[in-house]
Amino acid sequence: MRFKLRWNSFLPAAFLAAAAAFAITLPVSADNSASTKAAANTGINLTMNGKAANPKTPPFLDKGTVYLPVRDMGDVLGTLVSWNVQAKTVTMRYPKLTVKLPFGSKSASVNGQHVALSSPLRMVDGRVYAPLRFFSEATGTEVKWEKSTQTVHMTKSDDYLKLYSWLTIWWDRTTHELYTAKDEQSDVLNIGKLDAEMKGTVSAEGGSQQGGNTVLTFVDKYNNPKPHYDVYSLLIRNNRIVDQKHATYDLRYEPNTSYYEVYDPKGWIEYTVLTDGKIVWLYNDEGKIVATHDLQELTKEDDVFGVQFVGADYLVVRPGRTGLLTLVDLKDNTTTVLADKLLTGKDLAYARNNQTPYPGDTLSFAGDMGHGIVDFAYLSPFQKNARSERLTYERPSYAEERKALPKERSFQEMAASCAVDTVKSVHMQDGDLIYKPLLGANKKDQEGIRTVCRILKKISSEGTEVTLPKTFPVTFFHGMSVEFTAGDSVSIYLAGGNKLGMGNQLGGKNIFLEDAEMVKTFERLKVSSNN
Repeated sequence: MRFKLRWNSFLPAAFLAAAAAFAITLPVSADNSASTKAAANTGINLTMNGKAANPKTPPFLDKGTVYLPVRDMGDVLGTLVSWNVQAKTVTMRYPKLTVKLPFGSKSASVNGQHVALSSPLRMVDGRVYAPLRFFSEATGTEVKWEKSTQTVHMTKSDDYLKLYSWLTIWWDRTTHELYTAKDEQSDVLNIGKLDAEMKGTVSAEGGSQQGGNTVLTFVDKYNNPKPHYDVYSLLIRNNRIVDQKHATYDLRYEPNTSYYEVYDPKGWIEYTVLTDGKIVWLYNDEGKIVATHDLQELTKEDDVFGVQFVGADYLVVRPGRTGLLTLVDLKDNTTTVLADKLLTGKDLAYARNNQTPYPGDTLSFAGDMGHGIVDFAYLSPFQKNARSERLTYERPSYAEERKALPKERSFQEMAASCAVDTVKSVHMQDGDLIYKPLLGANKKDQEGIRTVCRILKKISSEGTEVTLPKTFPVTFFHGMSVEFTAGDSVSIYLAGGNKLGMGNQLGGKNIFLEDAEMVKTFERLKVSSNN
């Protein structure tokens, strides 16, 4: 049975962003004097708090003055650096500190106060440099020039821990105050205090926005004596912390989900999720708690849980003690250990008996296919360097609903029936780019739907049918979903080169057609639908 899947990619997403260290390109004439060019290659060294710092753009010495690259030094000092084209001004942002350096000026602004520059800003090959002394006066950094070794020694109080998620985060080690800036052009804001005592290696996760809510998670990892994780999740609204939860995990930690969506005829409704490992709190777009789930009561286990997914009427959680991914069905109040349903043989034995490096299986939530069908990714420990397999679990609570679904039709049957009056809609996308859909009810879309039907008929009649393994695609989805008034649907997608695919990239039966002209027609259709 085929169902429409709302997805962009099942590849693991990396949510930690590194600070940008690119050059600031200025719309002014560059200082390309021979002396400056030669000086830029003198091999000046740089240390920060006793450790070597390696800016991408090298410092240089000119007429007795050491110049440091502003962009790279901003990263070394933990600040954000931006360039305002209109004002021709470099800005460095840091908690309680904003420094503005107008290009061509003999002074800078430090928190609104003018500070004279010992030498004006310089530019080499589109990169802005400031004199060494400026960094001392503007940022409170102690600087020392060691002529014998051509080394700049910089010492700065390490008051803030700078972390990256979708946001830039500074955590005051002393006061525990949190500061954030959504990008290098934005002001640094105090968003409140983190209620935590960090003991080990700290990292930040999340920071993405769901409606008016943002969830930011701090993970403190240390040995106690085995690996231990203290996880602090913060709900942020209007640049303020409005709620926070603390969960603790031993041996194993997987990022908890921070939101889920429910489809409504008016569109997708987003909810925010926080957990302490025992209770799950759900918040609406206004930051109000709309539901809670007691995981210990639901599973009848006295344990701490990781929360992989929250659906409209189910949860996917992992108990810390067993490590076996579990589906909690809120529709019929049942609890299912997924390994028992999806794995067999030595894979099931591994899930049940393995203890190294932690107990449990290697299953992970992959997607909700609708009608009570849930997909999971599984990478077998016995298949090295293999792609994850896609496994499907059909919730028993939806058995009657699935029986009532329209009879499954073959590709050829759907293509043969394809017409303006049998197509409900055609949705198209290229990764994150979503095009305007074609709607059967709109007369202006009918010619586009006729073109889609011609593509379907040609692929189904001239293409080659192949059964793909149930794995996950290595690219984002580039194609269209054709929804019929009969209730079923089929996807057409680019399969590389001049090839179109019909079916489902996630596995199962597909038909492929090598046809350059059809690919061009397919692409033109997507472009025209975006007008």
